[in-house]
Amino acid sequence: MDVPHEAVLLRIFMSADDRYGVEEPLYRAIVMKAREVHLAGATVLKGPLGFGRSSRLHKPHFIATDERPVVIEICDSEEKINAFLPVLDEMMESGLVTLERARVLQYGRKRSGYFNRLKESVLAHLHIHERPQRDESGSAPGPVLPG
Repeated sequence: MDVPHEAVLLRIFMSADDRYGVEEPLYRAIVMKAREVHLAGATVLKGPLGFGRSSRLHKPHFIATDERPVVIEICDSEEKINAFLPVLDEMMESGLVTLERARVLQYGRKRSGYFNRLKESVLAHLHIHERPQRDESGSAPGPVLPG
């Protein structure tokens, strides 16, 4: 396991029908801007139902605009999140933004041993047993198939 370190989780609550400009969904514009400024990553979550300050239920409609609740989560260092907040402020007309401290365990690096665990899992699943690295002749044989 990687050594945990401190980060900030930025959560942005809005509606799926919120727009940035005329046609682009606001959630897409925010994610693209977060990518442009090299934040660690962003995830958009669309909910089936929700309500906010107005207590009005936000849900999908067959005829009207899609008012489902949307949450964008972005996790990065406190400095980078703080630098992104003024950009976000310019983009949003309404919504709710929360910040919370987060302990990050894995942060964009491949975990050591992953490929070995994956290889072992695949070989076990296929019932293939590996021969030793070298046999008596010094050659490196391939896997042994069952049967």
